[in-house]
Amino acid sequence: MRLINRAAQNKFRHTAAGLPVGRTNPALRRPLTIGQTMVEFAFILPLLLILMLGVIQMILVGGAALAVNEAAVASARYAALNPSADESTIDSYLRNIASPLIADANLHRAVLEAPTGPPRHTGTPVSVTVTYDMGGKLFLGTSFFGINFPDQVSVKQTMTSE
Repeated sequence: MRLINRAAQNKFRHTAAGLPVGRTNPALRRPLTIGQTMVEFAFILPLLLILMLGVIQMILVGGAALAVNEAAVASARYAALNPSADESTIDSYLRNIASPLIADANLHRAVLEAPTGPPRHTGTPVSVTVTYDMGGKLFLGTSFFGINFPDQVSVKQTMTSE
């Protein structure tokens, strides 16, 4: 029978899988590296939070841009199908069908462009421009770590009157 002193036994301690265990405090029997992990996490956490805020702002801008595009398409279609509709009628239609994401005071009036006034003839091109001010949605500002966010989203959609 071989005798091994306790210090040598603790120095070469292994797990059940045969992997060596880090230095341990004999009183606690826990690795001393737990403090290092907490310090590394404290350094990384603010960076992750800043990154997440940038991603959330990009999602908000993309969602608003998509909502403005869909509102412009629907308003242009309404103008194309209703030859007697004027700009105020199209603007009230826009406000009724706009996504809740953009249906607030930052949504500008719809601008109707047609070569002739109402009633329009079949085959006349009709353009509707929808503009949304992003000022209320950008909580990080228009520039964030080199990424520039638009302060206004504008979409012009053209269709042919029927």
